[in-house]
Amino acid sequence: MQHKLIGTKSIEALIDEIDEHIEKGYMPTLAFVYTSVQYDVSQLHSEIGKYPFLVVGSTTVGEIYADNNHGVNTKDESIVCMLLDIDASALALTVKDIDDTNYYKLGCEISEWSKKKFDNPALITISSNHYFDNDDYVRGLQTGVSCFFGGAAGDDRKFINTYVFSGDKLTTSGVLALALDREKIEIVSSRGFGWSGIGTQRVVTHSEKNIVYTIDDKPAINFYKDYLNITQDDMPNTGADYPLEVELSNGQVVYRAAIYINEENGALVFAGHVEENAKVRISAPIGETVIEHVRESVEASLKDKEQFQADFTLVFPCAAHKSLLGKYKIKEIETVYQATKKAPLIGFYAYGEIATSSDVNAFHNETFVTVQLREKL
Repeated sequence: MQHKLIGTKSIEALIDEIDEHIEKGYMPTLAFVYTSVQYDVSQLHSEIGKYPFLVVGSTTVGEIYADNNHGVNTKDESIVCMLLDIDASALALTVKDIDDTNYYKLGCEISEWSKKKFDNPALITISSNHYFDNDDYVRGLQTGVSCFFGGAAGDDRKFINTYVFSGDKLTTSGVLALALDREKIEIVSSRGFGWSGIGTQRVVTHSEKNIVYTIDDKPAINFYKDYLNITQDDMPNTGADYPLEVELSNGQVVYRAAIYINEENGALVFAGHVEENAKVRISAPIGETVIEHVRESVEASLKDKEQFQADFTLVFPCAAHKSLLGKYKIKEIETVYQATKKAPLIGFYAYGEIATSSDVNAFHNETFVTVQLREKL
């Protein structure tokens, strides 16, 4: 498999470079296109739609790419693209709007669609819209698919509109799903965290999906204010930097970023579900140690696969990793690039991360999801 990486600051330059590769005889079947919302996304969608290859497109909170020719890059307000000539018979793509609020049903529909395409499918999926219920969506996926990864599209932390797009369709409220035939493509994945709980665990005594009303029978907002002097003006950035560590009834630990404070009823709104009776505490980032945790997660995924060499790598790190690490964010990407044996890499900073799990929950905040893919011979 061959790849072509493009990093640019204009739609015109992107199209020119794609055309140049095609004129030289390169025939891609798939393109990952990640873009800042600084650009005219509708125009980009229109321009990229003229090509016959499949397009996995998303807006971001920052763009990531790496290979031997370009080195390792983390960019802001740019457009990045990876062209691939992977076996077209191993690929299928769809983009669906959410017509109502039944996100679980949408996940079931995507799951059923993928199983009609392949007997043993995997999914790369990206959602758009700040109110998209990724928890219910991934629960729907889990009804029929056991291998799926992705994230929630970003918009440079403007929190206005996020987009996903293929060559045929663009939506600000829906999902893109790329189905992969696992009989033809081998996948190795990992997810790393980097936050650590502090203080005493408390119990969620009243919650509905992503809204927590009371913790230890007291307004949830009091729990946060015991640790942080925050107001709605500090959200969602502070809530992402100091997420809630949630121990679920099945023992799984997830992190949930607080995105909104309701001063009237004392509730906290999170970027993911928090079940009643979960044990919770505030968590804090553990500095550059987060990089080591991500590296260890990648290495652990390859522990029994010494001969595995990915053709390319997809990464979906949380936007909180970017803000936490600052100028050191490049070191985290370099670490992953080295751990994946320098496989060509593309990704974006996301508002939430999706990763297959043997546990109940597969939607995460604060994580770094790595997906290595190799075409089987």
